[in-house]
Amino acid sequence: MSRWFFAAFLLFSFSATAADEVAGGPYVVNVTGTSATVAWVLRAPQQRVGEAPGLRVERSSYSNLKPGMKISYDVLGGREQGKGWFKTAAPPGVSFRFVVFGDTRTRHEWHQKIVNAIVKVEPDFVVHTGDLVADGSDGAQWPVFFSIERELLRRTVFFSVLGNHERNNRRFYSFFNVTTPYYSFDWGSVHFALLDSDIGNVAAGSADRQSFWSEQQRWLEEDLAKAKSAEFRLVVMHHPPITAVKRRQGDDKLLQGLMAVFEKHEVTAVFSGHDHNYQRHLKNGVTYVVTGGGGAPLYDVDGPIPGITQKVERTEHFVSIKVEPGKVVLDAEALDGHRIELVELRPYARSRSSN
Repeated sequence: MSRWFFAAFLLFSFSATAADEVAGGPYVVNVTGTSATVAWVLRAPQQRVGEAPGLRVERSSYSNLKPGMKISYDVLGGREQGKGWFKTAAPPGVSFRFVVFGDTRTRHEWHQKIVNAIVKVEPDFVVHTGDLVADGSDGAQWPVFFSIERELLRRTVFFSVLGNHERNNRRFYSFFNVTTPYYSFDWGSVHFALLDSDIGNVAAGSADRQSFWSEQQRWLEEDLAKAKSAEFRLVVMHHPPITAVKRRQGDDKLLQGLMAVFEKHEVTAVFSGHDHNYQRHLKNGVTYVVTGGGGAPLYDVDGPIPGITQKVERTEHFVSIKVEPGKVVLDAEALDGHRIELVELRPYARSRSSN
């Protein structure tokens, strides 16, 4: 039997009010090896889909779980829509698979195709690189997102960073049960740090934005330093520090300033979105992956950087990642079924010697 399944299925059962309509979920967030939160979004039955007010989040959190458990739940008193399952975080040394994708904000038919393809991969969790919806302040858009993602969300764990289209709206924090726009988690032998790169929506004034950025960078330094024993350290944020989209190059000096932090703390890879295509770059030992092919209109990749850019492709896609002891294997898969590339992400020290 796989080392994942340390225990039999647990069944958590609780019921929503019969009069409420489910507008999103259920979905699972904040998962560790010993705890998890199941959430779902409700809307009053008299409220029309196009109306923004009235969405509320229900959630139930659990502790004293075991690493590597597969858990079933039922949040709607037996209705099929309320049933799902997930795995708690793998213990160190155990292999697992996750998916990174993003920029699902528009072209819903393409977003749906991406989700359908990811479901077939059966990832232990997914990480979204931001721009979940076109306008995070528009309450009518979130039920559409959750409807498209439903079959994926009910069978895995969901993590996300803020994109600029979320507009730092409070719904993001409420839906995904986060209190800060940057946070971290561990899964197996990997430490993940998730950042908020959407500085424009953090605050109205430049001084407040700079203060936020300084505090986040301080937090990141401390977080990565504490994760020194992790076999791999991965960072996720919406805006890419390196891009092969010519018109975007040099846009954000603050993000580029983080690259020294990634090198100092021997980060294996940085995942981002924002540019609607696939890119992989390698600079000073750190791999930078742009995966923004989740549905938003595609961008040309017309500015590859000599000696740094390794692969680019203008296509809808997602990135499936298998973590095994000693290696991280990245499999970038285009929606039309062809493989963009299959590459092993090397540990930082060995990557440094190649560029």
